[in-house]
Amino acid sequence: MKKAAAYGVHLFTALGAGLGLWALILTYNGFYQETVWVLAVAGIIDSLDGALARITQTKEHAAAIDGALMDNIIDFITWTIAPLLWIYATMGLPTWVLAICSVASIFGFSKTNAKTEDHFFLGFPSYWNIVVFYIFLLELPVAFASGILLMFAFVTFLPVKFVYPSRTKYLRPLTLILGGIFTLQLLALLYYFDQSPPWLIYSSFLFPFYYFGLSFYVNVKSSETSH
Repeated sequence: MKKAAAYGVHLFTALGAGLGLWALILTYNGFYQETVWVLAVAGIIDSLDGALARITQTKEHAAAIDGALMDNIIDFITWTIAPLLWIYATMGLPTWVLAICSVASIFGFSKTNAKTEDHFFLGFPSYWNIVVFYIFLLELPVAFASGILLMFAFVTFLPVKFVYPSRTKYLRPLTLILGGIFTLQLLALLYYFDQSPPWLIYSSFLFPFYYFGLSFYVNVKSSETSH
């Protein structure tokens, strides 16, 4: 029973690969809003499978499958390749910019210390889905949008800690509450898509500002402690 549950979690994770392919096909066929919905479902699976893996002890009961490796492969498709293709199709951002982002991202996913022992991401954690969606909603100029993407690609290589929302212990209850509100706002933005009201777009920036602010504070605090 434990083995079946553990392999069931691996199968749950693996569904993300199918969703990633579906997202690419939808983008190719011009179904841009539907693409974002599919990637949102993939994001929900990604947010749940880690906790399920720990509960079912997949490393013990389904050791034949490397769940972390599977998760990284799928995340590279659903959090990097699919959203970068989507922003290319919807806004025509330069191919070379998107190529740099994808190269930076694969280095990020391949780092042995991509997740620290105290449960932080090290370097920008490839949240390309969210970045490109806001670029689209705000209708940013191509040059400005390209600059933002290149900045995040650069930060991927820096030894900067980013909060791991579901696992970073510092202020985790507040992070989860604000993250839950942000998820509801994102769902509303997905529904309205290019007709999203400005008040909804700008109010949804609360969590990203909190997230980056908290990550910045943690880095400053770590630096002071090390000295």
